Amino acid sequence: MAYAEQNSVEKGLRFKTRGGLVVETTGNTTYIAGRSIYVHEVEVVEGPSTGGKFLHNLDFAEPVSLSPRPFLGRPFLGRH
Repeated sequence: MAYAEQNSVEKGLRFKTRGGLVVETTGNTTYIAGRSIYVHEVEVVEGPSTGGKFLHNLDFAEPVSLSPRPFLGRPFLGRH
């Protein structure tokens, strides 16, 4: 299902816009009746205007996966 058809998206999803901004969803959604689509509020987390919020059609953005944290030692597997 396209994001423009979803009446909600979870908070914290990251996308890269066509303009090169990395944004994160806030969990707020607005229905645009004139277009019959949902747009989702995002906050800029990387790029100009960091911290700024705007409504975006996420169908025109690329999902960004979070990089895993580097492993800093051996895992704890119980008693040693």
